[in-house]
Amino acid sequence: MLMSIIRSFSLVLSILLQNGYAPDFPAGIFTEKEARKIEKKSNDIEGRIKVYREASERMLKTLRQAVSRKESQAVPGILSIWKTLLTESLKDIENNLERKEKKSKPLIKYEIQIRKALKEVQDFKIRAPVDQQDVFNNTIDLAADVRSKMVEILFNPGQLE
Repeated sequence: MLMSIIRSFSLVLSILLQNGYAPDFPAGIFTEKEARKIEKKSNDIEGRIKVYREASERMLKTLRQAVSRKESQAVPGILSIWKTLLTESLKDIENNLERKEKKSKPLIKYEIQIRKALKEVQDFKIRAPVDQQDVFNNTIDLAADVRSKMVEILFNPGQLE
C-alpha cells in the first residue's frame, strides 16, 4: 500500500516537473500496470494517451459486466471514474500534445474508442433504473464534449493554441 502511494506521488511529481501540468487522477483510476506505463511515459504524451485509451476500454468492460449482471449499484461509481479519466486525460492532452499538421494516431484511436463507448453507454442508459438517468445523461454529455474537443484538436490544430 505504501509503495503504491509512493509510486503515485512520484508519478505526479515527475509529470508536474517535466511537463508543467500533472493530470489530477485520484487513486484507483489506473491499475498498477497502467500507472507504471504512465510513469514510464512521463515525457511522452502519445504514450500516455495510449494508456488513457486502455484504461477507458477497461472501464467500459467493467461497466458492461455490471450491466449484464444487473449490478446497478456499481454503475454510478464506474461512470464517475470514467468521467474523471476523460476530464483529466483531456486536460493533459490539451496542455501537452503539440498541435501540428500530422495527426496523433494515439489520439485518433482514443477518440474512436470514446465514440464507440458513447454508443454503448447510451444503450445501457435505456436499461438503467430511473434514479440513474441523470448520472447517465451527465456522463454522456461530458463524454460527448470530450470527444468533440479531441476532434477539434485533431482537425483544427492551429485554432486551439
